[in-house]
Amino acid sequence: MKKGIILSIIGIFLVIGLAGCLSRTPSPEKEPTPSVTAPVTLTPTPASDTKEEIPVPKNDIIIYSLDSEKFEKIAIPVKMDAGTITLFELAKKIAGSLEDESFSVKIKDSHFEKTTAIVDFSADGAPGISSPAYEASLLDCIAQSIIENYENCTAVVFRIDGQAYVTSNFSFGIDEAYLIK
Repeated sequence: MKKGIILSIIGIFLVIGLAGCLSRTPSPEKEPTPSVTAPVTLTPTPASDTKEEIPVPKNDIIIYSLDSEKFEKIAIPVKMDAGTITLFELAKKIAGSLEDESFSVKIKDSHFEKTTAIVDFSADGAPGISSPAYEASLLDCIAQSIIENYENCTAVVFRIDGQAYVTSNFSFGIDEAYLIK
């Protein structure tokens, strides 16, 4: 009974999430417009705080990737062997799913600082080598995958080589949130 209710709830979230994604599907004639929300600067976490991993509240997770042909966000169910996954492991799975669709993204480090997820890209593998719309879509996939799988995660911050996220398309401060729950 509980399993059926949980699966129904997950299904509803998937339908709602995919409906939102489909409403932003670009037309084939023009490049999609970025869906970046206004960034918010977070108060930096003091160096004395420990980095903590927030456990995933379920064994099965959903990550998001992009279909390289249709440029649509796709949900990918992932069965987990253990009940928890570190943010770094999740980020690697997301990067792998993007790579399967011909998008190269290299994650250097990922961790939590309190309830904020920090994703640090390698400079040679940051999503910024493409158009603003593609970069925004790649960042959206990563941020949404993290926010939806970590119940206590309140924000996602992107960095490049431990510094502020700066590409030819976007610039976010070192503690500026890309996505807030």
